[in-house]
Amino acid sequence: MSQAKKAKETCMTNMLAVIAADGKVTEEELIAFQVGCESLGITEEEAKAHIKKVTSNPKSVQFTRPEGREECLKHLFVSVMTMYADGHMHPEELETCRVYADALGIPKDIVSDMSEIVKKSR
Repeated sequence: MSQAKKAKETCMTNMLAVIAADGKVTEEELIAFQVGCESLGITEEEAKAHIKKVTSNPKSVQFTRPEGREECLKHLFVSVMTMYADGHMHPEELETCRVYADALGIPKDIVSDMSEIVKKSR
């Protein structure tokens, strides 16, 4: 599997972690997950297969950082958008996005900036 595909799997896994962080998964969050996947070029079938893979064996997905700062920012932004899918930003979801930012080599504070952009666009 290519490095880019592995990085997209990492992003999908993070989006799933974000929507599950508050203990409930809403229909809006699942829709946002799918939209985020589509923005990464992931088909609905691939997304469903990934959900099944992660739920059956969470340790099967290893963290892979995308190449280039622009791709890292894109991956983080889809996670932030997913965080707001249900209209709320829960502290657990915010922390998940901050941890992901750090892992991507992006300052954690940018999550707040991205959050403001998403809030204003709603």
